Amino acid sequence: MKRTIILVFLLLCSLSLAFGLSLREDNENFSFFSLSHYDESIAPGDYEYWDSCKVSLITLSKASALYSWFGHSAIMVEMPNNPSYVFDYGAFSFDQDDFFLNFAFGRLWFCSTINYATSEFSSASSAGRTASQVELPLSASDKKAVITFLIENNKAENRTYLYHHYNDNCATRLRDIIDRATDGAFHAWANGIEGETFREGASKALSQNRFVLWGLNFLQSGKIDAQNTLWESMFLPSVLEQAVCSYFGLERTLVVDHENDYKHYPSLSVSNIGFSVLLGLALGLVAILLCYFGKYRALDIYTGVTNIVFGVLGSVLFFMMVFTNHDVTYLNENILFVNPLLFVVAFFAFRGKKEKSRKALFISFAILLSLVTVLCILKGFFPSVFIQKNADIILTMMLYYAALLSSYARPRQ
Repeated sequence: MKRTIILVFLLLCSLSLAFGLSLREDNENFSFFSLSHYDESIAPGDYEYWDSCKVSLITLSKASALYSWFGHSAIMVEMPNNPSYVFDYGAFSFDQDDFFLNFAFGRLWFCSTINYATSEFSSASSAGRTASQVELPLSASDKKAVITFLIENNKAENRTYLYHHYNDNCATRLRDIIDRATDGAFHAWANGIEGETFREGASKALSQNRFVLWGLNFLQSGKIDAQNTLWESMFLPSVLEQAVCSYFGLERTLVVDHENDYKHYPSLSVSNIGFSVLLGLALGLVAILLCYFGKYRALDIYTGVTNIVFGVLGSVLFFMMVFTNHDVTYLNENILFVNPLLFVVAFFAFRGKKEKSRKALFISFAILLSLVTVLCILKGFFPSVFIQKNADIILTMMLYYAALLSSYARPRQ
């Protein structure tokens, strides 16, 4: 019976090598009050009022919390005889029903909010964030249409939507509204300019913590490595602001110039190769030193523990690929060599006193290293098929597996 269970487990884990199957729901908006409701008509006598209104793009720099590393976009509306309001699509709460369960399954509900501009800028200053403003040069009819659209979209029945980090977030929603105000000209312009891939853009924000960058690079597949135009690259608030300034020929104005602003984005995408090589060398060096000094029991424990860690990481990836709406994990090449089968490797490692277990470990690491090597060859010959930019993950695991293969190839005395 135990053997049957183990065989079934190994079979299920092996299915991950086919990159997993998607059991997700369609990632459609719960509600984005249709832009077809964008009404540009102005009643007689109202032109002067709407022309005196102002609509501005507001961009906040990153803050210390992980979810704010990418910055934030909002729209500020100024109307005569009214306080200034900020509309944004980036609100969520950890207190939502089943928040963490929904997050795990890739169904994160966000909503739009309306806040006083003074309160918004005060919060930004308290968080050490810089806030900038770009006033949009819209006609009176477009100002009226944008403002009334935002108000309608913030009604309870319209304000909730299913968030997607790259395709549907606080920046892309404003991008679409601005495009509608230009009758599609903004989209047409941006679609003709080459942009960064999603991974390249995200790396700028994530580079402040190399472990986080490595982990998220591991979890995300080649779906974020397709070449984007500037239109898709505007998922980042800073890119949206730069694009708006370029398209309209405008300059941004600082509303909150915080002297302790957390950190600005690097101007170029950030490579994690150096960190990944050091990580792989460090993991491998521990195993080699333990083997060299004859600390075989410590080597077995170290091998077991590290493979449990990578087994957990592979299990998280397998779960996200097969059972969730996290479409950025689908068809992930990393599942080939970091997957739940590493729990079996860890089991053999803890039984390292037995020669059969050590032989099984040697074979396991030889297979894993071969898988990585074959994948590298395939990526070299078929770059248009194997597009995932995972050299950092490959280097770490290749160095780690090579060190363990060498350690378990050595006879014990």
